[in-house]
Amino acid sequence: MIFKKLSSEFRPVPERGRSGSADSSPQTPEAPAGPTSTVATAVNHAADQSLGLVLDAIGGVLTALSRYPLDLPDRPAADTAREFSRWQRHATLGYPLEETGDQSSAPIPERDWDGVVRAVTEQRRTEHKYVDASITELRDALWACVETVHNAVKVDHTADSTADVQMERAKTALKRMQTGSIKQEVLGAVLSIESALQSRREQQQEQYVTLASKLDRLGRQLEEARRESTTDALTGLGNRKLFDMTAPRAIQMFSLSRQPVVLLMIDLDKLKLVNDMYGHQSGDQAIVNLSRALSKVFLRQSDVLCRLGGDEFAVILYNTDWKMAQTLGRRLQEQLAALPAPHPAMEFSVGASVGVAQLEFHEELEEWVARADKALYKAKQNGRERVCVAEGLTPLT
Repeated sequence: MIFKKLSSEFRPVPERGRSGSADSSPQTPEAPAGPTSTVATAVNHAADQSLGLVLDAIGGVLTALSRYPLDLPDRPAADTAREFSRWQRHATLGYPLEETGDQSSAPIPERDWDGVVRAVTEQRRTEHKYVDASITELRDALWACVETVHNAVKVDHTADSTADVQMERAKTALKRMQTGSIKQEVLGAVLSIESALQSRREQQQEQYVTLASKLDRLGRQLEEARRESTTDALTGLGNRKLFDMTAPRAIQMFSLSRQPVVLLMIDLDKLKLVNDMYGHQSGDQAIVNLSRALSKVFLRQSDVLCRLGGDEFAVILYNTDWKMAQTLGRRLQEQLAALPAPHPAMEFSVGASVGVAQLEFHEELEEWVARADKALYKAKQNGRERVCVAEGLTPLT
């Protein structure tokens, strides 16, 4: 619209002595001096100045695009620079877009402002696609690296476990032998192998921890870039897609860093009763209340808050054990109880049940989620508005 308006209102203005000024043209004979002519002259002068400033600004934008182009897959940077140099001369000086080689030719009477808009828009769209594709490729490559290291750890652990079993069998068999010298020599060899295995494990673990620290920081930054497309519309928290992406990576990070990771499964109590008695709008408000309570309790940037669907929520906490998660679950219930009721006429409270499961060594995602769900079910069976910790290998005392 601005370019069309400039095209319709453009008129020649005096030469200003800079590249972004309007075209020069013969002066119009001056009208007789008088109040009316003085006002008209002032208005025309102000309009000419404004038009010159606009042309200067347009010229500056086109010049910047020609000076700092990106090297795109389908268009070299040099081609982009030449194209926007032509548009800059065309917009500010009125030269035709076709390069005739004769820059002294008279400027054309009209500019192609719509063409300027199309050229800038297409360039920015192409650059956006290129940058977005590059970031996506980098993100996928880095997560492929994480998954490769994770799989290597699993394979190495399996091999070490097999070796451990063989060593224990050998030691047991050797202890039953009667020949003391053979027993002593062979047992010494077994112990040496076992010591070598232990030393290798310790060295690998140090390397994995260092790598995990770097990948952990980078992984969290990449996750932030994806959260915009994985947001639940009602609550503003993450959706099921975010959980499906984050949960497997939490397991991969745990296999490298060995820092505790906890999953909380959370469910609203009495939501069906709220919907039946006060309508689904009040039910949605109850869900929003729970999301607000979650945001008040889980404040770290690394905390992953997701609405899985309906009134079911999940929270993934890094560097947190089950005891701290249990405390946070109770704090969540207190925050939820302090919020206004979903409906003014409601005569009962709407609480939440929480199941807590700390990730175990070599535990798969399905097992982790199942233990958290089982703890949530136990909380509901025990009277609702409870926090229950899942049973597992982690001691609960």
